[in-house]
Amino acid sequence: MLGRLKGGIVVILVVIVQTVWCADRPQVAIVIDDMGFQLYRDQRVMEMDPRVTIAIIPESPLADVLSRQAGHQGREVLVHLPLSGLGLDNCEPQLTCMGSTWSAERMAAHLGEVFERVEGAVGINNHQGSRFTGDRRAVANLVAGLHQLEYELGRPLVVLDSRTSPTTVFETKARNAGLLATRRHVFLDHSDRVEDIEKAWADLIDMAHARGQAVAIGHPRTNTLEVLERRLPQLESMGVELVSLTRLVCPARSSEPAGHRTTCQDLPRPISTGVYD
Repeated sequence: MLGRLKGGIVVILVVIVQTVWCADRPQVAIVIDDMGFQLYRDQRVMEMDPRVTIAIIPESPLADVLSRQAGHQGREVLVHLPLSGLGLDNCEPQLTCMGSTWSAERMAAHLGEVFERVEGAVGINNHQGSRFTGDRRAVANLVAGLHQLEYELGRPLVVLDSRTSPTTVFETKARNAGLLATRRHVFLDHSDRVEDIEKAWADLIDMAHARGQAVAIGHPRTNTLEVLERRLPQLESMGVELVSLTRLVCPARSSEPAGHRTTCQDLPRPISTGVYD
């Protein structure tokens, strides 16, 4: 019964992906990272269009409240999974960052714990991780843990590679292993200046029009929230559709339909590169 349920959900998600590739309008997904620490700012995000996806850090004090609230709203939630970085990070004692030297068994156990903290999460994206996501063995162990968790939950999980480093192999290994995956194309607020956030927003819209779809990541910061509150209601008039993240996930290679205008491999790499831990 479990296998049939999982297979059915996979079919549904693949059908969604096929529909996206044939979509008449360009589509964008917006993911807000680092949720769970700032009640006022987090609630401003929760007042936005429910198609805006949120990524909750599992050890944050508001993780349980926000994940349940998102469930009531029909809003998609990701586990914003802390991974070891190259430079300054906020790992232990502040957060438990999965390390590249962890065993596959330890990773699998940790994944089970964090998904219990973030109720109803559809998948994960990485918090930091410039060291981890460039380590092929570590990523392979993480992907194996996600496969195990899929079996235990009886449903597929989505991987969003936040691309905090140009050396990341997270998306590629996830897709090659049969997971549903995509990547971040634009960081909305690598700079906190309003004019830079506006420029990143314009880049996102241009990319969506040029390629058919794009994924952006932002954070619950004052200037970012102000730009999003102003710009999100304008998407419809710009001919762009806001969608939840799972509408833009890429299926495993063996499931890719042929003959469509855009495939996952055709989508552009991020506009800017660098280490964003």
